[in-house]
Amino acid sequence: MAEIITQKVAIGVSACAYGCPVRYNGHSFDALAMLGRERSDFVFTPVCPECLAGLGVPRAPIHLTGTGAEVLAGSATVRDRRGHDVTAAVVAGCTDAMASLERAGVVAFIAKEASPTCGLAKARMGKRRTEQLGAGVFGAMLKESGWFLIPDDAFSNPLMWWDWRRRLHAWLWLRERAILTSRDLYAAWHVVKFVVQETNRPLADEMGRRLAGLPKGVSAAELEGLRREMLTALEKPSTKQRIRSAMWKTYVHATKKGQLEGVDLHELTVDSPEVRTNVDLLARELVGLERISFENDVLFGTSPVIRRDGRRVAARGRVTDETDHVTAAEKD
Repeated sequence: MAEIITQKVAIGVSACAYGCPVRYNGHSFDALAMLGRERSDFVFTPVCPECLAGLGVPRAPIHLTGTGAEVLAGSATVRDRRGHDVTAAVVAGCTDAMASLERAGVVAFIAKEASPTCGLAKARMGKRRTEQLGAGVFGAMLKESGWFLIPDDAFSNPLMWWDWRRRLHAWLWLRERAILTSRDLYAAWHVVKFVVQETNRPLADEMGRRLAGLPKGVSAAELEGLRREMLTALEKPSTKQRIRSAMWKTYVHATKKGQLEGVDLHELTVDSPEVRTNVDLLARELVGLERISFENDVLFGTSPVIRRDGRRVAARGRVTDETDHVTAAEKD
């Protein structure tokens, strides 16, 4: 059966992507609109490093002369459109944003890509504000935090978000699990390995061999190091084809094992031509299979850890909300 987490996830988010009008031109957008009722699964803490830097709204847009990491190292600067050096203010704003998130107990963050501050993989650099590879200033700080980092394009479609969410849940479960012995670590790996096998099979095979060969008296430092490697592996996104293949494989495995005998699949088609090609339908079916996993103690490896409200867990085996599995494609 799938592992269950019941706590609401404390998650930070770039304020401009949360609907707060804090962009340099006073605009905003709601990257999380597709979540619908799922928003209640999280406790959000929006932050804007540029506002905390005292730059105000509206403000002259800023750019970096190098990567965010280079800014923090002192080898690059942050400048506004007029050429003013605002490096010290921006670094201070990013530091304040990190402190705010830490006070909120945040361990995951949704970042606005292409931002000179919040960008994770690309940021605005140069006077023409072109997007280049390399994190922004706040993005560079986030990468050193050890948190689960999510780009705002994770919400581009329901399937992409489903992938980020299931990996986030597995990451949170593994991060909080007590690991005292090599047996504890191997048991935890047995839960999350399905996702890593899907996203990076060579790494998963190598990790399995290493864990199987661990002696009994492994040091706490080595156990934590291996846990960190697993957590890092869970941060890698999957692809539509890999997700669909993994769903079909785990469905067939459960069928052969007799785990689905007598189980109501709620009209799921699993391997229909429509599901193969439509990301919305594929996400809908995956969420449906998660629900079936929860209701019938069946493990679908595509989602080894799922989140459910504590009241539903207490009443396991009794469906209390028939619309629980509604996805973005179906929301009001």
